[in-house]
Amino acid sequence: MESASEGNAVSYFQAQLQEIKNSRALQVYGALLALTHLLSSYFWMDRSLDLVTKASPVSASLCWPFFPACDVLRFGSSGQASMFLEAYAMVAVVVAGLFIFRRLKAAYVGLIILLLAKVYFTSLSYGLMGNYHYMTFFTHLAFLFLPLKTTTIPIFIGVFYWGAGILKFDPEWLSGTALITPTFLPPALEHLGLIYCVILECIFVFGLFSENKWIRGLVFLQFVLFHAFSWHVVGYFYPMTMLLLLGIFVLMPLYKETWQALWDASLLRKRSVVVTAAILTLLQIAPSVLAGDPAASGAPRILSLNMLDARMECDTLMIRHAEHSEETYDPFVKAPSTRTQCDPLVFLSQIKLACKDKSEKMDFWLSSRRTTGDTFKTRLFLPDVCSKSANEILWAEIL
Repeated sequence: MESASEGNAVSYFQAQLQEIKNSRALQVYGALLALTHLLSSYFWMDRSLDLVTKASPVSASLCWPFFPACDVLRFGSSGQASMFLEAYAMVAVVVAGLFIFRRLKAAYVGLIILLLAKVYFTSLSYGLMGNYHYMTFFTHLAFLFLPLKTTTIPIFIGVFYWGAGILKFDPEWLSGTALITPTFLPPALEHLGLIYCVILECIFVFGLFSENKWIRGLVFLQFVLFHAFSWHVVGYFYPMTMLLLLGIFVLMPLYKETWQALWDASLLRKRSVVVTAAILTLLQIAPSVLAGDPAASGAPRILSLNMLDARMECDTLMIRHAEHSEETYDPFVKAPSTRTQCDPLVFLSQIKLACKDKSEKMDFWLSSRRTTGDTFKTRLFLPDVCSKSANEILWAEIL
């Protein structure tokens, strides 16, 4: 039985590799995916070393809920983290070359190694969360492990845009309040652009899967222009990542391969594509079901796109109960990121540091509001929080 299972696993991976061997577009796309790791290395080297270093005052105990002991695996110094990223970058260049020169078995294994390295590095701090990583992870999943890649990958990218679009269907985005920095456009034109962005991502995105190649090309060009324009607002990393991921839409026609990702009756016959795309779509909807206001939540959004859809203001308190008195104080440090500065997970990760003695009776209280809102709302109240386990604290929004 064991040998049969091993044989099935080998056959499965051989099928994935064979699909890549049969498509020059996928081979070059594999190189583009490898380059996303080179880009990630540069991005992290520039601004994230403190987040993955033990005892760093910046990272504190900022861990993902599924990995509350992340500090154990962090690097001993920023120098060690830097060496890891340098090696990671070199492997990315080698793997990209292997795909270009058709050393596909080694390239396939190399891309899996790169993916595992990125999963490891990202898991070291919740401060490393971001849409650019989320989209890259799911695109790698489709490329490495799912069948019908030339259909699945474009459909996944379409779901990404649709999920981002429904998040932008929000007063903060439509008014421009949510923008990290204002655009160079006049206010009236900026307002129209923000509205059009929602229309593009929620409706026109389906044009990427039209049978008409001119419609596909026109919609694709609009997304390219959107990312080029967003550069001066969000910086270089997100636009460059998305342009690499969008490469599949160029490579398929470039190598004169039949466009498979069509929104027609044939799609329903591709069950693996429909099922995986449906799961990815449901993940985008989940935060609205699990959280009253997704923009004010943390854990409910972990498996969905996690963009800045609203600016938040928040207050936090630890309430210490003594025998005949009560003391309130705020020991928490807000994250520097606009998106995460009021994320409950940022504060929940710091609670154990505030609890010097587990026997202390202390309550945790968090309230927040959108900057366009009138009143603060209580988002979390955890009584006797010092007696709770790390898992109970980090998953408090869901439990």
